[in-house]
Amino acid sequence: MPSKRSTRDERLDRTEAADHYVLGGGRVGVAAARRLRAAGHDVGVVNELHCPAELPGRRGDPTDVGVLDDAGLSNAETVVVATRSDARNLLVAGLVRTRFDVPRVVVLTNAPDRVAAVAEAGHDPVCATAALSDALVDSV
Repeated sequence: MPSKRSTRDERLDRTEAADHYVLGGGRVGVAAARRLRAAGHDVGVVNELHCPAELPGRRGDPTDVGVLDDAGLSNAETVVVATRSDARNLLVAGLVRTRFDVPRVVVLTNAPDRVAAVAEAGHDPVCATAALSDALVDSV
C-alpha cells in the first residue's frame, strides 16, 4: 500500500528557492506567477490546489508556517498574497512579514474599503475590484 504524502513533502521543482512567491489565488495567483516568470523572475507558488507540472511550487496551505518555510520563503524578495479572502490575505501577509522578514509583500484585496488597512499594516495593496473596473472602463 503506498504511503500518504503530506503536503509538506511536496517541495519546489527546483533545487534553489525562488526570489518571488505567489501564495494562494487560484487562477489569479497562477496568472500573476506566469507574468512574473515571463518578466524574468524565479517564481514559486504555494497553494492548496497547486500543480507543480505547471509552475514550480508547493501544494499546501499558505497559512502554514512549515509549508512556507519548506518552500523557501526566507529567501524571497517579494511575496504576493492572493487568496480569495481579504482577511486571510492580511493574516498571511503579517505572517510572511514577521516570520520570514520579506522586504516586499503585495496583498490582493477584493473590497476597495480594505486597501487602507492593508497599507497601514505596511504592505502594498492591489485592489482587484478597482483594477478590474479600471480595465473595463479603459476598454470601452
